[in-house]
Amino acid sequence: MQHILAFILTILTSLSYGQNFTYPTIKQQAKEINDFVPVGWMVLDSADGDLNKDGVADVAIILQHKDSILLTNSFNDTVLTQPRILLVLFRNAVGNTFTVAEQSNTFILKHDNPAMDDPYLEMAINKGVLEIKFHLFYNSGSWYVTNAVYKFRYQQENFVLIGADNASFHRATHDFEEYSYNFLTKKRAFTKGNDNKRIKNTTWKTVDVAPLKTLKTFGEPFTWEVEKSIFL
Repeated sequence: MQHILAFILTILTSLSYGQNFTYPTIKQQAKEINDFVPVGWMVLDSADGDLNKDGVADVAIILQHKDSILLTNSFNDTVLTQPRILLVLFRNAVGNTFTVAEQSNTFILKHDNPAMDDPYLEMAINKGVLEIKFHLFYNSGSWYVTNAVYKFRYQQENFVLIGADNASFHRATHDFEEYSYNFLTKKRAFTKGNDNKRIKNTTWKTVDVAPLKTLKTFGEPFTWEVEKSIFL
């Protein structure tokens, strides 16, 4: 009986904690990366490279809450998950300190569905561009595998989405569709084919998005209807 009561108390505590959850206040400047990690959080991933063209390597880090809590997701479903935060830190050569240049509490997808793998794949900084990749693989309920990459570049004091790729693959039929967007040239390539039949066809289209999306305005991946019935 005591074990049952303890279990119920744990569940009620988790429910209450999830309902009262708020994202922590992050330090805006510090000398060490760990100084930006609040109590109860940990670094899930990181990448380094020059993002603001000052010749000094900056850092992007993903923080994850150490405990799983109940939260309401973008579909208004209550899920058990570990919240995540994306931080972009500019390194100051003078004084060797870091300053928070960007924070997003929504862009890094959380692992909140036991029927799928962790959707977050990896992050990198290449030639001044921050690339964040996601991978949607369901163990049950869907035959489709989706891979997406989002490319942000720092310009006009914002991290602007300059490009994005979204590719889906059907594990049974081997049919695939790939969308590749360049928001600077306003071009979109669409490739459709089948791996087994070794066929594919690519078409191009002009897509003018104004204003361009940024890390501040994007929200959550796979929720932006960039074209009719096409989501990034």
